[in-house]
Amino acid sequence: MAGFDFFRSRRAGYSPRTPAAALRAVGTGTLPAEYFIYASTSAKPLDEEPFDLEEIERFLSRPDLNLQTSVLLKRVLTMLIGSRDQEVALFGAEGINALESRALMKIEKLKAGLEREPDDAVRSRLAREYFELAELQSGSRSVRTFYLREAYMSLRGGDSEEGNVSIPDIPLAVEILLALGLHEQAQRLLDAERGRVGEPDDPSALLLCARVAFQRRDLREVARICGKLASSGADLDETERRVVSFWAERDA
Repeated sequence: MAGFDFFRSRRAGYSPRTPAAALRAVGTGTLPAEYFIYASTSAKPLDEEPFDLEEIERFLSRPDLNLQTSVLLKRVLTMLIGSRDQEVALFGAEGINALESRALMKIEKLKAGLEREPDDAVRSRLAREYFELAELQSGSRSVRTFYLREAYMSLRGGDSEEGNVSIPDIPLAVEILLALGLHEQAQRLLDAERGRVGEPDDPSALLLCARVAFQRRDLREVARICGKLASSGADLDETERRVVSFWAERDA
């Protein structure tokens, strides 16, 4: 166990910032294996001050950012813009521009593809990209609303009928409508879907109904739906089971 004294007293010198860099250093014999263990298991939250600009830049360079990480990055970068250090403020502004430009480039590419050949799968991806871009616009309500509306129009293929949203796209459509504050429209869309598929007690549909009810502040309805889900023994994942259990207790 002597080698693990490293964790109590790390020596000065080269200290890799990422697991990949640590692994390369261990492979060349520059550092002991404990450095890789440390780099792989020690992580500082991106939004913990003082901000680690190198770590933020590393995340910005990743092409596979999910929505949650992108929103976190946008919040941190917005805080950096207010820094008295002009270089740090510029870094924040450029980071935000990079995040949004990447999303816009994806959108333009998808739109170009749809112009060449209409495709439901591409239309769904376009709507998702618009929705995620909207979620990055917390500081501008009008811009956020614009992108949300573009997302919903993409799902409908430009048609004005709610029923033209395809069944696989219903969850995203509901998310968009809730983000727009259109709770009644989201419920009508769900009711239409449950009528189309002929499975009014489908767990996924009931969970969406509970979500809409919660947004409408109809907590009694949330509890009723979750009580129904709990008593039916529906196949739910761990997160869904916790939520359903919490609300089902209030329906007892």
